[in-house]
Amino acid sequence: MQRVTDPGTTGPKGRDPSSAPVFLVGPARSGTSMLYKILCLHPETAYISNWVARYPTRTSLASLNRFARSRPQRRRAVWFGEDSNAYVYGRKRGLRARLFPMPVEGEPVYTACGIPQDTELDPAGLWEEGRAFRRSVSAIAASSGGSVFVNKRIANNLRIPFLTAAFPDARFVSLVRDGRAVALSLSRVDWWPDSKLWWYGGTPREWAAGGGDPWEACARNWVQELDAMERGLALVPPDQVMRLSYESFVDAPLETLDRIAGFSGLPADNGWRTTVQDLRFPNKNEAWRNELDAAALATITDIQRERLEAHGYDV
Repeated sequence: MQRVTDPGTTGPKGRDPSSAPVFLVGPARSGTSMLYKILCLHPETAYISNWVARYPTRTSLASLNRFARSRPQRRRAVWFGEDSNAYVYGRKRGLRARLFPMPVEGEPVYTACGIPQDTELDPAGLWEEGRAFRRSVSAIAASSGGSVFVNKRIANNLRIPFLTAAFPDARFVSLVRDGRAVALSLSRVDWWPDSKLWWYGGTPREWAAGGGDPWEACARNWVQELDAMERGLALVPPDQVMRLSYESFVDAPLETLDRIAGFSGLPADNGWRTTVQDLRFPNKNEAWRNELDAAALATITDIQRERLEAHGYDV
């Protein structure tokens, strides 16, 4: 695979943050957003904030990440809620909270660099886009003061070959969750009905309007995203991939986070670990056993069976 190289901008401590970024990948509703925010609490992490996402060509706005870092109590309250719950789903936030710098997926930054979404990307023909994204990553990291750029974007499940070509030393943390729990979670979030399903070409609402079983769409989305992710990761050197299950993470969050930080190149930091210790990690993964009726569970399991078994889940 041809690789895109660019000198980039040297970050703190002589390290080029664009040389070995960390991308969190995994099917939607697998815990990647939670993990993303937790890693972004680390003082050496650089990330795309809500401000840079709003004005993607003004990467200097990443300097507001420094402001968030200087207000740790406010940051924890905005990012995780007053109860320090690591899971924040569908919670309405006031204007003051929305203005506070916070890590986001940052699709507008990808768009500003000319990077398409909703399709599996072949890096051939996208060299300029790769260079543009590399420059953006360097600028964001330089402004925010971080030495390791971390990003989570569900569309990146389809972009792994492109990202590997643009960043030869990029590291990928893959997070997989039981697909039955994912299907139930998808059915509950307000953005799901009108999300475009790249593998279908329409939305779940359109799927149902055409006579499709809504549970089938939820189940197939996990399979399709998982397969796309695995096709991409097959092209990445094995020592640049860390594979985790959501279940092992919530069983031992602190130990798992230490491993992820080490893999990501984030130095040991007692302040970060203390902050993480104060977060709550309630296990929400078993709800599907009680809340899916027999017909829905049968539909989901039939579609996901092969992948569930491959990842060690009981079927």
